[in-house]
Amino acid sequence: MKHIDRLYIVIGALYLVLGMLLGIVMGVRQDFLLAPVHAHINLVGFAAHCIFGLVYRAWPELKQGAIAATQFWLFVVGAPLLMIGIAIAIKTNNPALAIVGSMLVTLGALLFLIIAGRRLLRASDD
Repeated sequence: MKHIDRLYIVIGALYLVLGMLLGIVMGVRQDFLLAPVHAHINLVGFAAHCIFGLVYRAWPELKQGAIAATQFWLFVVGAPLLMIGIAIAIKTNNPALAIVGSMLVTLGALLFLIIAGRRLLRASDD
């Protein structure tokens, strides 16, 4: 994926705005039941996506190949499933969607570890 770095950063910025809006709504209502969703939007949504984007930007060779595209799609699809799933689990005590989302996000993070570890640890030009 040629522009995976840019996509990650734009998606991260979207999560930043969503996380801030949810935080504002919770503050105005003085109802912090969805605080775990807010935290995951900011950490998994904003921070992780932007860090992935910045790493892919700093080391463009990491974004080459099918494994980077697979990592992207696992994380980008898994993240909203995780966040929505957490909200559903809080409201209905049904964690199924959160479990699926967390597995996809974890697989995406594992692939990122493999990509970064495999290529960056053997780089001799740094």
